[in-house]
Amino acid sequence: MSEIEIKQQVVDIIEELCVSKVEDTEKTLVDDLAMDSLRLVTLLVSIEDNFEIELDESDMIPFLLNTVEDVINLVTKYVHEKTRLHI
Repeated sequence: MSEIEIKQQVVDIIEELCVSKVEDTEKTLVDDLAMDSLRLVTLLVSIEDNFEIELDESDMIPFLLNTVEDVINLVTKYVHEKTRLHI
C-alpha cells in the first residue's frame, strides 16, 4: 500500500467520523475537527479494522495524536512494519 493510499484512507475515516472535510493534514483533531474522546477511540478502532493492524497499547492513547498528519504517520509506520514482516 502506497503512502498516498494510506493518507487517503486515513482522511476518509476521519471525514466520516467528523462529518467535515479534511483539507489540510495539519488540522488538529480536537480543536479544528471537533473530535471528542469517543470519536478518537473510534478512530483508533477504525484504523485497526481498515488497515488490518494491531496498534501497540502505547499508541492507543488518543490524545497523543494531535493532527491528521500524526494519524497518517502512525498508520504508515504500522503498515510498513506489517509489509516488512510478510516479505
